[in-house]
Amino acid sequence: MKVTLFLCFISLLLSFSSKPTTVTAAVTVGTITWWCRQTPHYKTCNHYVARHYSFTAPITANQFLGMTIQSAIDEARAAYNKTHIIESTYPNVPGKSLWGSCVDYFDRTASTLNMALNPDHDLQPTPLDVQTWLSAGLTYITVCHKGFELINMTNTMLPVITTILTELIVNSLAISVTIPSSNTNGLANVNFSDEYNLADLANEKPDVVVAKDGSGDFTSIQKAVDYAMIHRMPRKRLVIYVKAGIYKEYVEIPETVKYITMYGDGINKTIITGNRHCGGDMLKTSKAGDLQGSATFKVWSRKFIAQGITFRNTAGPQGEQALAVLSSSDKSAFYRCSFEGYQDTLLTMAYTQFYKECQIFGTVDFIFGGARAVFQDCNIFFRKPLPGGGLVVTAHGRNNDYEPTGYSFQGCKVTAAPELNPSKYAKAFLGRPWFGLSRTVYMQSFLDGLVDPRGWLDSWGHKDTAYCGEYMNYGPGSSTNQRVNWPHYHAITDPKIAKFFTVAHFISGYYWLPKTGVPFTPGFENRPVLLN
Repeated sequence: MKVTLFLCFISLLLSFSSKPTTVTAAVTVGTITWWCRQTPHYKTCNHYVARHYSFTAPITANQFLGMTIQSAIDEARAAYNKTHIIESTYPNVPGKSLWGSCVDYFDRTASTLNMALNPDHDLQPTPLDVQTWLSAGLTYITVCHKGFELINMTNTMLPVITTILTELIVNSLAISVTIPSSNTNGLANVNFSDEYNLADLANEKPDVVVAKDGSGDFTSIQKAVDYAMIHRMPRKRLVIYVKAGIYKEYVEIPETVKYITMYGDGINKTIITGNRHCGGDMLKTSKAGDLQGSATFKVWSRKFIAQGITFRNTAGPQGEQALAVLSSSDKSAFYRCSFEGYQDTLLTMAYTQFYKECQIFGTVDFIFGGARAVFQDCNIFFRKPLPGGGLVVTAHGRNNDYEPTGYSFQGCKVTAAPELNPSKYAKAFLGRPWFGLSRTVYMQSFLDGLVDPRGWLDSWGHKDTAYCGEYMNYGPGSSTNQRVNWPHYHAITDPKIAKFFTVAHFISGYYWLPKTGVPFTPGFENRPVLLN
């Protein structure tokens, strides 16, 4: 029954391809065993897919993809059950909280895979969306492992629990890119001068008002979110207005609370702040290494929109990993917001994300994660590190060639914060690859002289596989003459290559950003798309 549903879904999915013209191709058919031989992990496919289904007649790639995803969902649920048992009996020592986070991650893996197999009717997904969701599943698994690596606790049962699950998802990704119209980044016929009538959500009457002085519906942001969990109308966007004030609380928007818009009175006026962290004294506690637990603001629900808010973590550089925001919201947009922290300020964990005219402060890896994200017209500020500490903007995570994820910075400004005297500190770097196939590009951006002539840093041994690119940047730190000599570092000169990393191509922005009310520049032109 689920395979039949998946066939119907694929027909819908292809009709929403982000290419302007329909691509047609002959559909390859074969037996399940034949299809398994086309995957990177044949033995796993043969054992968990071929043996599970009794089909003997030839099937299409669409049918086979449905089977592989269902097998991955089953394995994700099994991983969830195993880790839940471990966590429930684990003593209250370092690692306890990490097992709890992994329980959460495997639950989210099963949920996101199910989105690909049985999407809600309002998703209207493209093939690129499906690949992004499959990639999110891989990211959740990897972040689970990374938590234990942070506290040098790698001798666990995790590899036994996750190896098969990872291989099943990779097999699904490998098949998904063979389906006609899977490459959704063409847009050859799109007119980049087109203007859009964007929604103006920030001027709508809010459904809920939060105010510290009691003049609103709630004095707590989390209570407003909890209200939305119960009272939000299905498929209707709920608007939360947070009046100016300092909100010392930890906010989490769960996956079930979809379509939330949250806007404040502006940067440094509406402030959400906390000081949880993973380093220092926390390394001795049960919460050691738990990145998720340190976040001041967490959002898991899809299509989240934020405007005019400062998100802050005040743990300082001595707190080591200390998140201001964890965003794992698909098709999310942040407009004129500020993210303030030191190490690991903004975790863009997974899915498709957009940041416009934002401020992001930090020291080390302060923009990191496995998302497919574009940062446009943002100000990136290096803060004062601890003595001897380093300065690195990004740490992107991508482990597989089939994943469509990466970071693109367009029209941004990378410079020192007012507190930092560049002459007294080591040079800064644009990024260091977190996972093996990390992908990060800077385009048409100002790079301060604080940026090291090498540009990029290799701390985890990924210099031979990571993709790093620069295109038409300017400023004293923009020269590529002394950049790293890595196999996949590119001083891009061909605009056709750079175009791949624009909003229109890289995150298919034409197809979802107009509904957010956030202005955006789709291509290379200087004129932004403005609100009416």
